[in-house]
Formats: sequence, structure tokens, C-alpha cells
Amino acid sequence: MNISLTHNNIQKNWNALYVNSRAEKKVFELLLLKNIEAYVPIIKTMRQWSDRKKLVELPLINGYVFVHIYEADRERVLQTRGVVNFVRYSGKIANIQDREMQQLKQVVELGYHLEANPIDRDFKEGEKVKINFGPLKNFEGYIIGKSQKNNFEISLAGIGYSVKVRLPQDMLETA
Repeated sequence: MNISLTHNNIQKNWNALYVNSRAEKKVFELLLLKNIEAYVPIIKTMRQWSDRKKLVELPLINGYVFVHIYEADRERVLQTRGVVNFVRYSGKIANIQDREMQQLKQVVELGYHLEANPIDRDFKEGEKVKINFGPLKNFEGYIIGKSQKNNFEISLAGIGYSVKVRLPQDMLETA
């Protein structure tokens, strides 16, 4: 069930923010202190130094924090230390569908190997597919290319990013 929260008949929307370099976690904390719903997709990755290896937590999309706000809250968000601006698409503040955010959160929580890449605006999308079983059943996306058939792409078109998930090809069917 999808319940739409409203405030004076205005719907809450998911928006993406550009934030200062390496400030994603700090901006997230500051937004929470202002009672603003925020989300930073965090992934664990192994980093190697000359003397050791360490599992570190990094933002999936560098320089981005997602907020679920009313239009009236935009100014308070922009006044948060570390926030640069809202991500815009075609000159307007980009809104991200609730479904897209839920899919992103679920994929991150499941711990699949993830990498985020900017979508090339001239990118010619491949065949549309749907995952036919498993914890991501009914998610839809696009095959990225012939050499990467095990990569499933979930597009956050509103902000110009995609999230790739490596899955066995037999989990996919034409949508």
C-alpha cells in the first residue's frame, strides 16, 4: 500500500541534493536534526592500502543526498550546511518517484554488488526487462549492453543516474 502524505493538500516528494564533496553523511545528520526525512545510500566496499585492507562504508552516489519533503521545506533544506543545491532536470527541481526510491533502498539493503554511473543523455536504452523471481521480483529496468548481460539497471531518470545490479540472466524476463 502506498500512502501519500499531504500537508495543506500538497504532496511530499523525493528530491536529490547536490552536497559538498565528502559531506554526504554530515549533511544527512544535519537534515535529521531539522526533522527532515533524508536518505544516503551507503555501500560497503573493500579498500586496500599498502599495509592493510579494510571494509569501508561509502555513499553509492558521491555528492548526493535524497530528501522526502514538502515544497515549503525547500528553503530550510537549502540553508543546511553542506547543501549546494537541488538537482534539476530540464530546469525544474527533479522529483523522484516513491517507487524508484523504494527500489533503490531495497537493492542497497540486500547487499548486492552495486555501482552508480551517470546516465549518458544520448544513451540508447536496451531491452526492457523485469526480474521474475527472488527478493527483487517485479523490479523493472534495462539491459545495459551485450557484454554485460548479468547487469540489471534501475534508472533514477529524474536525477540522471542509474544503479547497476549484477544478477544471473535467468532471473530476467522481457517486460
